[in-house]
Amino acid sequence: MFFSSEPVVIITYLNALFPVVFCALLGWTLAKRTTLLSAPGLSQLVTQLGLPALILSALLGMKTPLTQVSDTLVAIVLVLLVSAFLGAVALKLCGLAVRGYLSMLVNPNTGNLGIPLVFALLGQDALVHAVVISTVVQISHFTLGVWLLSGRFTLKSVLTNASILALIAGVAWHATGLETPIAVTRTLDLLAGMTIPVMLLLLGRSLAEIDLREWRRLGRIVGLSAGRVALGVSAAMLVLSLWPLSPLVAQTLLIQASMPVAVISYILASHYDGPKDDIAAVTLVSIPLSLLTVMALMQWAPVFN
Repeated sequence: MFFSSEPVVIITYLNALFPVVFCALLGWTLAKRTTLLSAPGLSQLVTQLGLPALILSALLGMKTPLTQVSDTLVAIVLVLLVSAFLGAVALKLCGLAVRGYLSMLVNPNTGNLGIPLVFALLGQDALVHAVVISTVVQISHFTLGVWLLSGRFTLKSVLTNASILALIAGVAWHATGLETPIAVTRTLDLLAGMTIPVMLLLLGRSLAEIDLREWRRLGRIVGLSAGRVALGVSAAMLVLSLWPLSPLVAQTLLIQASMPVAVISYILASHYDGPKDDIAAVTLVSIPLSLLTVMALMQWAPVFN
């Protein structure tokens, strides 16, 4: 994506951002005022059906070679490893618990916010890279995240993840070179079509459910929020400086790495008695910081010019 001047950058970005923010705010409003999003199985519908369908649809409709997807996968793994190292050092220097805060800093919201934003800004061709990145981050949540917060890890949670299975199936089918039947393509497109808007509505619902009564230590909350975004951007730029990727993959990686703290970090912290109050506040504060950062990157980052 190329922009010639600052007003064009801002207008293009705001036009792309508007439906994303609107749907999230709509979800927040519906959660506060109605019971339309209160069905307990709605999140499972997206994670077990919608997101796997989106992954398969993107992979089976992909025109680029598998090597580019493998580059995307390796790149996000490197970004997460760099983020984990730098994040652990930063938390140690700040005197904060690595086990409580590291997963929050390392794993951004590449799903509910990242995928819709990449789609809005970069278009359909970038979607396959966005879902690959999101799947890897999802694995990190349920491996690194669970291990840090609980002190234990089970391989079963990874091997039974529907998104991971869909990624494996999509890559395997694409590798055969066979044409995907039209009936299958249309079915996947139909199921995938619900995923992005519902993900945004559920993001709004999740934010509406966060308890913000513990807004003590504001300095730490702002610092952690800025740290999440800065850490992701720094790690992605370091990886891109050492390993040049195609412009579309590089842009997708940079946007996804710039995303705010994921809502799942708050959910896991609540489940495993982590610092959930701090993470709840950081989840909200990091969103505007992330969106402003993406706009700045689109204007000044070399990969966008």
